[in-house]
Amino acid sequence: MVGGEAMTANEFAVEIVVPTVRDFRDNRRSRRHAYLACVVAYQLKDYLNQEGVDVDAAMKTFGRSNSFEAVRAVCTGAKHKIFNGDRYPDNIPFTAGEDYDRPPALAGEMVCGLSRVGDAHGGREIAWHLGGLDIYSSVKAALKNYQFHFADLLANADFEAC
Repeated sequence: MVGGEAMTANEFAVEIVVPTVRDFRDNRRSRRHAYLACVVAYQLKDYLNQEGVDVDAAMKTFGRSNSFEAVRAVCTGAKHKIFNGDRYPDNIPFTAGEDYDRPPALAGEMVCGLSRVGDAHGGREIAWHLGGLDIYSSVKAALKNYQFHFADLLANADFEAC
């Protein structure tokens, strides 16, 4: 291969996932940052699969969460415009653009019924019908799940820094 070796899951996490999610942490109301963070967080599973881990099987064993499904929905919806979510009953349907801005709970910005008390950052959410799922929190939960179950393959990925 000209140019070097294929990236490992650990390298992808360190060089691509962590900085991208950190950028989203610093720009929580940005649709662009939200979509990119979901894409790289979800695609980490492909890198793990290439190292012999069946992430989908592991997720079935460990249980899938709304957080992981939110990341999958935004990633797939951003990539294909529409994610109808019909593959599994707990998939969250999402079409690019259906996410919404959640203003921080600050004077002059707070929106009753949308802002969350104590939230000084605001954010992007999906799935209003589920009570709203914060995309940043969903990405962080997905990364925490990866780290917990595949720590040996993600040894240098500092997901806490995100």
